[in-house]
Amino acid sequence: MILDRLRRKKKPKGPSLTQSEFLRLRPIRSPMIEWEKNEKGEIKIVIPLKKLKKKMGSGKKAPRRASILSKIFPEPEEKRIRLDEAGSLVWELCDGEKTVKEIVDSLCERYKLLPREAELSLSSYLRSLSQRGLIGFIIPEDLRERLAKREAEGESEK
Repeated sequence: MILDRLRRKKKPKGPSLTQSEFLRLRPIRSPMIEWEKNEKGEIKIVIPLKKLKKKMGSGKKAPRRASILSKIFPEPEEKRIRLDEAGSLVWELCDGEKTVKEIVDSLCERYKLLPREAELSLSSYLRSLSQRGLIGFIIPEDLRERLAKREAEGESEK
């Protein structure tokens, strides 16, 4: 088990963001993801599984065992995720226009949170959404230049 961890190659990380830089990012929902709002105000995210797999295209033929199982138990065409009230609010605010700071302010106002509490919770939630490919971030031009400069400096040190 320990050897497995050591064997894994770590992904090269870009330059890390400071808290103030993170607050300037503008989260945006993925255009490939469909979503709907129900009468309670909850968001249901619909992720089309088969379309994504076709677009990604592995090029490999499925093993015979897998094809037999897929006939008995058909693969779902989509995955649905239901967000709670706070998650739904954040999802709607991830429109590419509002910054993370503006979303933090909305959370503080609506749920009577301290800014630091809201920042920590929101950064964790946005990271989770980003890792699943549900959102991305628009980086301001001046920040993009600074990050590129930092990354170049980091590579020259190696």
